[in-house]
Amino acid sequence: MTRLALLIDFGSTFTKVVAVNLDNSRLLGHSQAPSTVGWDVREGLLRALIALHERHSVFDRTPNDLSVLAGKTVLASSSAAGGLRIAAVGNVPGLTVEAAHQAALGAGAKIVGSSAFKLTADKILELEKLRPDMVLLTGGIDGGDGATIVHNAGLLAHSALTTPIVVAGNLAVRGEVAAILERAGKEARLVENVMPCAGTVAVESAREAIRDLFMERITRAKGLNEVKEFVQVVLPTPMAVLQAIRLGAEGTASERGWGDLLAVDVGGATTDVHSIGYGVPAGENVIARGLTEAYAKRTVEGDLGIRFNAATLSERVGLEKLAADLRRDFPEESIANEALSDYIERICDDTATVPQARWHLAADAVLARAAVDLAVARHVGRRERIVARQGEAWMHSGKDLRDTRTLIGTGGVFAHNPFAAYILSSSTSGAAPFEILRPRRPNLCCDSSYVLYAVGLLSQGFPEVALSLFKRYLTVADEENPKFEARNPKQTREM
Repeated sequence: MTRLALLIDFGSTFTKVVAVNLDNSRLLGHSQAPSTVGWDVREGLLRALIALHERHSVFDRTPNDLSVLAGKTVLASSSAAGGLRIAAVGNVPGLTVEAAHQAALGAGAKIVGSSAFKLTADKILELEKLRPDMVLLTGGIDGGDGATIVHNAGLLAHSALTTPIVVAGNLAVRGEVAAILERAGKEARLVENVMPCAGTVAVESAREAIRDLFMERITRAKGLNEVKEFVQVVLPTPMAVLQAIRLGAEGTASERGWGDLLAVDVGGATTDVHSIGYGVPAGENVIARGLTEAYAKRTVEGDLGIRFNAATLSERVGLEKLAADLRRDFPEESIANEALSDYIERICDDTATVPQARWHLAADAVLARAAVDLAVARHVGRRERIVARQGEAWMHSGKDLRDTRTLIGTGGVFAHNPFAAYILSSSTSGAAPFEILRPRRPNLCCDSSYVLYAVGLLSQGFPEVALSLFKRYLTVADEENPKFEARNPKQTREM
C-alpha cells in the first residue's frame, strides 16, 4: 500500500493541499479551495480535499468528512488570520531590537510593532492596541545593561497584555525578569540571549521557543484546534518555506544540497525574501560594519505586493517607469499609461482579480519584477568605497550574496504567470554611490507546483523525501524551458 502524505497550508485566502507518495518521493497532485477561517476551517479543508480527489484520485472514495485523513501522514502550516503576530521590545534599535526582528522573522512571524529603550505608559497602550500573539522581550548583552530590560518587564507585567512573553535578553537578569512577569500572572518563556555579546546575533533558541508557542497556543487561538484530531499544525507558513530553503541548501546526511540560496516569495500584500548562507564580505581591504547577519535570514517587505499593495509598489517605482518597462520588454502588449494605471487600481480594489488578457499577465510580470528587485536590494548587503588611513577600502554592511548560485521564485505569480524568468531578472540600472551585493549570475528556479511549504513540513520527519521533492519539482526558469518565456535572454541569468 502506498504511504501517502498530505501537506496542508491554511492561508487567509486559500487552503492548499499537496499529496505526496512517500515511497517514491513523487508529487501526486495539489489543490486549493477558499479558506473558511472565519467560521470553520474544516469546511475549506474538505473542499480542497474533494478537489484533490476529483483531479488526482488519491483516496479510496470521494471525501465527505475529514475521516479520510485517518491513517495518513498529515502535517500543516498556517498563515491564517494574519499569521503569527509578534511585538518586539529591546534596548537599541540598531542592536537588540534588530536582533529581535531577525529572531521573529526567521520563525515565520509578522512584526506588528517594536520598541526601543525604556518603555513608557503610552508605548504600553500602543502595544495593547496591537494585540500581538506574543511579545519578544530582549535587551542588553550578557553581563551588560540589565536595568532597561528589568524596567520593561515591570511595565509589561502590569499591562493588559495576556499573550506569552519570550525573554531573550541579558542572562544576568533573566531570573529577575521572569520573576517580575510571573508574579503578575504572565507566561514567560526563557531562552538564550539574541545578542550575547556586542555584534553577535544568536537567534536559534528564540526561534525554537516562538515555534513551540505557535504550536501550543497560536493554532488554538486561530481556530485550528478544530482539525487537530486529523491534522497536526506544526509551523507558521513562512517558517515552513525557510525550512525548505535551508534543506535545499544544506542537503541531508546522504545527499548534498545546492549550496547557498536566495528565495523570493511574491504575494499580493508583501514580498518575503529568504537567504541561506553566512554572506561574509568578500574581497580585499574590507571593513565590515553593523550586526552579523543570521545564517538563515528572512525579511518581509510590507509595502511590496502585486495586488493589495500594487498601488504602493507603483508609487515606489513610478508609474512612468513601470509603463516604460512594459512597452520595452513586451512591445506586442504595449498599452497606454492610463490603461496600466486603471489596471493597478482595479487589482488593488479587487485583490482576487485574475488576468483576463495577455497584457494583464505582462503587467503582473512587470509589477512582480519590480517587487523582487526592491525586496532583494533591501535584503542583501551593500558596499561603498571609502578612503581609509591605509588607502582605499570597501565598507560592507549586511550579507554579501554576490556568489549565491541559486535564486528561487515562489508564490502565485510564479505558478501561473508565463514570464517567470523575466520576473527573476533584475531591472536595476544606472550609477549609485554604493554597490548592492545581490547574486551576480544565479541559476533561476521557480516553485511552480507550490511545493516549498510541503518540503518544509516534511523536512524533519522525512528529510530524504523532502530533499527529493525540492530538487525534482523546482522548475528551471530560463529561455530554454518552454514553460516559461524570457523576454530578455541576456538578463535572465543576471541580477
